[in-house]
Amino acid sequence: MAAEIPLSVTLEELAEAAQRPADSVEQLKVLVSRLHARIKAQDGESRQEVMSLMATPQHQGVEHLVRVLELCRDPLLVAAVCTLLHDFLSPSNKAELRSEVLQECLALNAAEVIFRTLKALAAEGLGAIDVCVHPAYQVLAKLASKDPKLAVRARLVGGVRLTHQLLQAHSKNSVPLLPLLMLSKHLAKNCTNQMVLGKEGCVATLATLLSSVPKTHWAKIKFIMEVLALLTKTKSNVIRLVRESGLQRALAILDSWEKVERRHQVKLLRGVLGTLSHVCDSKHGCKAVVSLNGIEVVQRFIQMCPADKRFDNNLAYATSVFLKCISKGELPVASVKGAFTFQVPNRDASPPPSDLQNDSLGLDVDSSDDEGDYDLEAEDEDSELQKDFTSFTITSEYSPKRIRMEDLLKLRPLFPELNDFQVQTETRFTLSNISSSEGGVRECVSEATAERYLVASDATRSLISFVKVAYPDMVAAQGPAHLEELYEKDRKVCRSKAIATVERVLHPEVYLERVVYDLDYLLETEHSHQQLITPPTSLLRPLSNLDERRVGKKDMAVNHLNFESRFESGNLRRVIQASKTEYDLILNADVNSSHHYQWFYFEVSNMEASTPYVFNIINNEKPNSEFNYGMKPVMFSVQEAMEGRGTWGRTGYDICYHKNHFSRAPKAHDPTRSKRSSANACYYTATFTVVFPHAYDICYMAYHYPYTYSRLKAYLGRQHGKELPSHVFYSNQVLCRTLNGNPVPLLTITSKDDKKDKEVIFFTGRVHPGESNASWVMEGVLDRLMQDSAISRQLLDKYIFKIVPMLNPEGVIHGNHRCGLTDEDLNRRWMEPHPILHPTIYHAKALLEYLQSVAKVKVRVFCDFHGHSCQKNVFMYGCSRVQSWWPGDKQTPDDPDYKLLPRLAQKYMRTFSLLDCHFLIERARETTARVAVWRQFNIPMSYTIEASTCGCDQGPYKNHHLSTKHLLESGEELCEALSYLACSAEVLATQLQADTGRSACRRQCVPRVSVERTPADASQDVIIWSSDLDEEELDSDADFDLDLYGTV
Repeated sequence: MAAEIPLSVTLEELAEAAQRPADSVEQLKVLVSRLHARIKAQDGESRQEVMSLMATPQHQGVEHLVRVLELCRDPLLVAAVCTLLHDFLSPSNKAELRSEVLQECLALNAAEVIFRTLKALAAEGLGAIDVCVHPAYQVLAKLASKDPKLAVRARLVGGVRLTHQLLQAHSKNSVPLLPLLMLSKHLAKNCTNQMVLGKEGCVATLATLLSSVPKTHWAKIKFIMEVLALLTKTKSNVIRLVRESGLQRALAILDSWEKVERRHQVKLLRGVLGTLSHVCDSKHGCKAVVSLNGIEVVQRFIQMCPADKRFDNNLAYATSVFLKCISKGELPVASVKGAFTFQVPNRDASPPPSDLQNDSLGLDVDSSDDEGDYDLEAEDEDSELQKDFTSFTITSEYSPKRIRMEDLLKLRPLFPELNDFQVQTETRFTLSNISSSEGGVRECVSEATAERYLVASDATRSLISFVKVAYPDMVAAQGPAHLEELYEKDRKVCRSKAIATVERVLHPEVYLERVVYDLDYLLETEHSHQQLITPPTSLLRPLSNLDERRVGKKDMAVNHLNFESRFESGNLRRVIQASKTEYDLILNADVNSSHHYQWFYFEVSNMEASTPYVFNIINNEKPNSEFNYGMKPVMFSVQEAMEGRGTWGRTGYDICYHKNHFSRAPKAHDPTRSKRSSANACYYTATFTVVFPHAYDICYMAYHYPYTYSRLKAYLGRQHGKELPSHVFYSNQVLCRTLNGNPVPLLTITSKDDKKDKEVIFFTGRVHPGESNASWVMEGVLDRLMQDSAISRQLLDKYIFKIVPMLNPEGVIHGNHRCGLTDEDLNRRWMEPHPILHPTIYHAKALLEYLQSVAKVKVRVFCDFHGHSCQKNVFMYGCSRVQSWWPGDKQTPDDPDYKLLPRLAQKYMRTFSLLDCHFLIERARETTARVAVWRQFNIPMSYTIEASTCGCDQGPYKNHHLSTKHLLESGEELCEALSYLACSAEVLATQLQADTGRSACRRQCVPRVSVERTPADASQDVIIWSSDLDEEELDSDADFDLDLYGTV
């Protein structure tokens, strides 16, 4: 009879009864029963009618049901309503109708309402809610899969503790156990919840369940292991798991993994291996795994792991566990300290870092090196999140000393544009004239280009004696004009590399282990020229290049490749021949450091043609790399250059980046690196195979297109020597000298008119020497500014450009990746730079202070140029008060222009991605250029611009590498974007009124459809080898619903 009542009548009665649910319990039970009968009817039309009306604004059926849950305290009614909601969300219903109901539940915070109701009912004892646990947690599990904030809200209303109590109470009741475990997985994704659950005894509960659940209940076992894999991210939970003997059961599952039901194999193994991986991050856990013969179990799995791509992540996890458990090998070098050092002056005179400086040591999102490389303990992270900064006064912590006025006035000669364009002779940046170089550069290479570089190189001071100039630098080589596709990773190659890593640990005796290049030895002996086939006799200058004489000549004294890195920006410390065609390469640390390995640049010769050579760079520090996402290294061939094809090109195949077994010491000065992550710190291997095009060629290989300090000087010398457009005023002056005495150029570019209302655009670059792409973008800016074009005239008529193109010449000269000569990240010294230890930062900041305090000239834009090795595209970081870590910033509204330049860049730069920009102000970034300049000088448009070392995943260059052509182009197009800053508000509004999304860009960008990676991905160990397989696919809706609803 009830089924015959019209649905509209039922919904009207539901609406009326929901207003007073406590007084209408029996009526509501009847109404819910009617709806449930309809949704369960065999008639599909009847089900869809209910679904289509429930979420409509007219009937608001879902809202009424949630209201009943919120106000009702009858367990049977709560169970009936939850059962109805669960059926509404069933995959048997149409996807669009199901989605409407789901979104309505999320909007109404239905999960939080359910938690509150269950907690209120449980006040009389858990037995009072037995009848509604199963349907309630079925709904909660489904909602949690779509609500990433549910874990936090559940904790705030007591849902986390309640869930664990119910797990304990229903450990032997298989019906509600599965949804309880499914929800526990989502709750355990939050680091605070991990600690709460651990203290509540959840690890012991799960360990007991693991032993008591029938071995054929694979879905439950899978979720138990997935929850444990999350909980063991916290060190205290690892100790609890070992104490509760949970490891034995986990290893038993791994040892008999082939017995697992096929549908659950991959995810169950992921949970087991994820748990073991986290356990092995601590010495205590690692010792426990070894004592239980865990290494042998993991080794057997590696050997028997199926070739199916679905198991790739599990093989990577297993390899990681194996490498964490074995005895670590020391890196085969004399010392982890770099091959050469510098005596730092007045080290004791450096002021002690403030609390904010301590907070930022080693952390950097503005540049990719440290991004995600530091894994905070959950306890430390949660403590930081819970700090109350409302009473914190930033001026008490952030109080940089002002430069004395008399010192500021000494900078007046560096502002010729403000002093009748008079450039004092003693401030000019000039290159001394040196006689012509010895012959040896062919007609195909411009004599003037080579001579200009050699002149610049002669004046460059270095800590070690270089033996040559690199040929591609001498001839001003660039990348190709054509597009080069990103490398498509071969999962089979990555699998074989992982297995080979394990085999190499187990059977080291089969490898040659012969040292064929040793920078330490060469620097300590008189045999410093032994790698040069043609002896450097009768040179007319300190350095030259004789590569063209060597091409085609075999070194008969050896039967291996020859290497060299003793040239500007070179970095290669040691080479060990592993087999006839395989070589292990060890990079040199930054000067005075035992860390920062990424940049490489070296010469290789004595090769055979058409022979695959494998290069393994074995001491990378970062846990992930763009080498795993399509990037190739670059190579230059002298033979090709002699034949008229002198460009750098991307090279290599079988490219992979993975963990190895060499132990790595943590950074001694880094207070944020957790002891746990340091316990098993390893280096990572970047491996690639190269086939050289010619026999006995001279080739150069590098991480990215090199851009040396001497190249910058040669470029600036060329600009000084050529006739510039009549409207351009250009000066190149010495800002200061580095610790080793190299002059730092300061460029001033503006128009020659004497306008008094000009604003300043201030650019800096290359503070991180391994980010050579920053220099290429900067050169593109300089090219455009000094062109005879409408954009140049418009910009220079309105603005004065003050440019410090290379803030860290010493790091660039010596092949450093991160630091200069003091083992300090100079982009962490902008708060209070030391005039002696950090002269470039000190003087660059002094220029800004002069403009503000003395000249009273407004700085419209500040931009620091960087390269990014963990993301694609070109993008910016800016400063938003609303997104600041300090509550005091949020009390003042954002300047309307803080996003203006990125929005313009999206419109006019083909490589730019607005989606990759962010405007966070984090406490750990207070000492970076971007934030320090924004805060101290109140410049709203203060940015870091980042250019990928890899390529693009959107726009016209999607799935292609960025060549020097595109980086130069990016700099030129940045100027085009800047030119609109000088326009009126009406013109700007017209330019930006169109959608600045990718598909609407004037550059006809191709929308991005590839899987996006967040900065956090860079912090994870390399586990994804199949480009078409990721966590989202493993945790798909279909798979989740199959566990929750069964076969529909």
